[in-house]
Amino acid sequence: MATTTLPRTQVPQLNRVQVIGIGAAVIGLALLGLGFVLNPEQFAKSYIFGFYYTIAFSLGCLGFLMVQHLTGGAWGITARRIFEAGAMILPIFFLASIPVIMVAYNTFGFEHAIYHWANPRVVTPGSPEFDPIVAHKVPWMSPLWFAGRMVIYFAIWSILAFLLRTWSLQQDRGADPIVTATRMRRLSGIGVALFVLSVTFFALDVGMSLDAHWYSTIYGAHYIVNAGLGTLAFTILALTQVRQTEIFHEHVPVKPIHDLGKLMLAFTVLWTYMSFGQYVIIWSGDVAEFTPWYARRREAGWLVVVIFLMIAAFLMPFFALLGRKPKRNLNYLALVATWIIVVRLIDTAWIILPEFHATPTEALLTFTNLAAPIGLMGVWVALWAFFMQRASLLPLNDPQMENLHAGGHH
Repeated sequence: MATTTLPRTQVPQLNRVQVIGIGAAVIGLALLGLGFVLNPEQFAKSYIFGFYYTIAFSLGCLGFLMVQHLTGGAWGITARRIFEAGAMILPIFFLASIPVIMVAYNTFGFEHAIYHWANPRVVTPGSPEFDPIVAHKVPWMSPLWFAGRMVIYFAIWSILAFLLRTWSLQQDRGADPIVTATRMRRLSGIGVALFVLSVTFFALDVGMSLDAHWYSTIYGAHYIVNAGLGTLAFTILALTQVRQTEIFHEHVPVKPIHDLGKLMLAFTVLWTYMSFGQYVIIWSGDVAEFTPWYARRREAGWLVVVIFLMIAAFLMPFFALLGRKPKRNLNYLALVATWIIVVRLIDTAWIILPEFHATPTEALLTFTNLAAPIGLMGVWVALWAFFMQRASLLPLNDPQMENLHAGGHH
């Protein structure tokens, strides 16, 4: 096993990706700023949507990074630096969570709090607006506890991302590969448990609590699967930018590409199972507090989105990824991955935006709903490209590189 110091990545395509990200960030955030001036309340609603969508990619990167350390495999070592770069954005994106915390505190002074539970009149006995169901969830649903949990979430994610990245780079600089690999594996074992719990509660806080009466025990797991599917799709697109480099030509066979395609198919099926399972359980239960969430998403045009998702989020990628040969073609996988990322945005919109808009047409015509994910994803992509260029494209000194070489080139 080589222990030479590895150089940083110098890939012109990544510079181009970074420029595109910066351009999208400038345009999106400028439009979002205009939206704040014109309608601060709509800005806040759109920002929550954009933040909830964008942060999922970093969370997916962190999750897959830890799974890779625990399980090994050619697919993981091929994509490790992609996962590390995405995970390293989490400490920075804590800043992006501050507007969401401000919304929870109703810092902007909206007449009607976006998070219903943040309105003191709703949880104060004797108030005309008193809601006993929401009041029962205090103090868990309160601005102070919301902010405190957000700090804890990002602290957990940031520590995990920082340590895994640091030890991985130490391998590149010649540190004992067995010792560093053991550290990363042990941390990942603890980290996966913390990750599942923290991401589940994060999804409940930011997304599910927009309707303070409704809850689903599958909601957090559904968000994790959503994040995983989007991350796999992004990973495929990222590989198209580095596949032609010398280091990839020398070390990466077609097998890990095939494995990532299979994972993308598996997560497509898992997303479908969880989405349909949640619906069947809640709708057949017919509980007055639960069914209105779905009722809103079947009315006033939202049912069209449901039908679209059935076709575009399941049937199309499922059949597109069934064959063995297509999953071994990176360019073909990139087309499917692009489609999946767009559909992830539409799925997230269907989950979040009916809380704010009566119809999908109204949601679509609200320009900040497009500006927020474009702007925040632009920032995310630019940061990802930056971190990708701070290390070698492959951790060549890691013992798991043997798994990659064992895969063959055919």
